[in-house]
Amino acid sequence: MKLTLKMIAIAAAIASMAGAAHADLTPANTGNGSLAVVAFNTATRDFYIRDTGFFINSFLPTGITTLPGDGNAIGDKTPETGLMLNKTNTTSFADPTFGTWLGAQDATSVRWFVTASDSISTTQSGGVARAITSSATALTASNGQVGNYAASGNAGNLNTLAGGTPFSLSFSAHTGAPGTFDSNFGLGSLSLASLNQSVGLYYLVRAQPTGGLANPASVIQYGNTTGFAAVTLASNGDFSYSLAGAPAAPVPEPSTVWLMGAGLIGAVGALRRRKSADQA
Repeated sequence: MKLTLKMIAIAAAIASMAGAAHADLTPANTGNGSLAVVAFNTATRDFYIRDTGFFINSFLPTGITTLPGDGNAIGDKTPETGLMLNKTNTTSFADPTFGTWLGAQDATSVRWFVTASDSISTTQSGGVARAITSSATALTASNGQVGNYAASGNAGNLNTLAGGTPFSLSFSAHTGAPGTFDSNFGLGSLSLASLNQSVGLYYLVRAQPTGGLANPASVIQYGNTTGFAAVTLASNGDFSYSLAGAPAAPVPEPSTVWLMGAGLIGAVGALRRRKSADQA
């Protein structure tokens, strides 16, 4: 019975981690935009967008808590125990359509990034903006850049690129990728990744409601005390998120265990002899 309950608990935990594709991508002006993967051909301008099944509030670093206006979401994606999300436990992290799309591309010209945003996040002092994105280099951003990133004309509403066409997991065979893709909506071209390249993931928040390019935003790289997390888009279309956990305590060798036991027995014997001498 205990084993059955344990298996049920494990299944429930996996189900809670796994994302589910939606009819369309939720825009940033809802306060909880969809987390998506964007790939595009820098030469032909063909592009592809994948719905990971997660939202900005369901993919926060562990310990990050949003304010009531953002649903009091609590982050859980950078635990000390580590975390691996891939096609095995997250169905929408795999998409056969990507292989079809890539077959018509020169793979060396394909670049990709992860994106999610919130343009109306609320604080006690006013509205701010938030975003999640990947980057191949250490990422910094200003308040103004985060605000522009989450705007409806940029990452804030990827659905407009599909002409309002609903999709359950992804849409491809689209041309005319906007120039904003080349800079990851203003965060810099160096943040773009190549296929099969593992890169960092970042959570960005305007540090204050006002302030432009001169005012730095809060930038948190996903990771724990063991190291930083990595996201990867493989050439077969599989997407993954990986974070190593803290190493387990080493198991003592049998000889070490014997010596520890012998030492403990010796210590107990000495204590008994001392007690007997005191009583004599």
